[in-house]
Amino acid sequence: MFYPRMVELNRIMLSLPAIPTLLNFLMPPQKKKHLHLEIANYPPPFDGWGTHTQFVVEEIRRRGYTCMVLKINENRQIKSPDYVDVQNGIDYLVKVIRFAASGSAINVHVNAESSKGYILALVAVLVGRLFLRKSTVTFHGGVPQSFFPKPKSSLWYWKFKLLFTIASGILCDSDDIKRPIASYAVCPAKIGTASGFSKNNLAYKKVELSTQTEAFLQSHAPVFFCYVSFRPEYHLEVLREGMKMFRENHPQAGFIWLGFPDKEMSAVREYTSFFAQYEQESLLLLENLDHSEFLTLLLRCTAKLRTPACDGVSASVLESLALGIPVVASENGRRPAGVVTYAEKDAADMCVKLEYLLQNFDAIKQRTVVDSGQDNVKLTADWLLGE
Repeated sequence: MFYPRMVELNRIMLSLPAIPTLLNFLMPPQKKKHLHLEIANYPPPFDGWGTHTQFVVEEIRRRGYTCMVLKINENRQIKSPDYVDVQNGIDYLVKVIRFAASGSAINVHVNAESSKGYILALVAVLVGRLFLRKSTVTFHGGVPQSFFPKPKSSLWYWKFKLLFTIASGILCDSDDIKRPIASYAVCPAKIGTASGFSKNNLAYKKVELSTQTEAFLQSHAPVFFCYVSFRPEYHLEVLREGMKMFRENHPQAGFIWLGFPDKEMSAVREYTSFFAQYEQESLLLLENLDHSEFLTLLLRCTAKLRTPACDGVSASVLESLALGIPVVASENGRRPAGVVTYAEKDAADMCVKLEYLLQNFDAIKQRTVVDSGQDNVKLTADWLLGE
């Protein structure tokens, strides 16, 4: 009778979160198994964050580690074997605690454009540190963003200082972003850098495009690929005005707006429904595409037009350059060589630079190149795993 009762007591004790944590802490180092949790955007839908996270997760798993993903972007409530769903805020908290208690190191992705995203990141880091886990932050985007960097008189300065201080480490795109993070009294040695672009981004299978898309490509020239979202930082009103100006001299020009998640499509359709007929005829609206369809379409276009300036080292821009597709983008001080830049909120300057691109297309295309040899997926995995 005594032995069965002891077995049952042991089972109950192990079901308590603190007990596995204590056992894992006391376990000899050679018997520990590295568990890793990514809290991030994850496909579907495909976006810059999600695609890079997918590559990194695959790399970590190839190394023999257990790596799980807590999905926080659109479709997060849909259950899938590819990631762990999140139903609501309480469910998020419970699952973060569960992973931390089971021994997982935590890496949470965040930018400085969403107050909700900040809260998710802070909760993850606090829980991870409470359970004595390595808890890192991947900081996306460039400078400036809505909430970063800020002067000490701003509450957002102290919010991000708190996040950066309690995190085990911070990973960002480049030294240009590392410096303002360090200005929050963060030790530079605590900050790693690795771009969200790598040679993995260029791997795809050519696919057939939809009938609607093919018809648009055949009836318009030049065609500009605009990877956008229905959010203020994408300046769609400036993009619209620049398109109108450009079409005065190029009435057959076409612009493809794509990348909208499902939740934004109704709003952007309503927004464009008030466009004049000639504007609507020059515009093709597409939802989010998978990676292969995205690159297949990009390679059929004349150039990419990139509007947000807060994107830091944009994987989308580097992807285009590596494929030989010219880029016209808003100036942010960090655009790669070969990108034609315009003043972010100046539609007239956008139009001038699009004209410049066409007039000097061959010369610009010759210098449209970027080195994709550095394996930033490997570098990211090395940093996360401490290898």
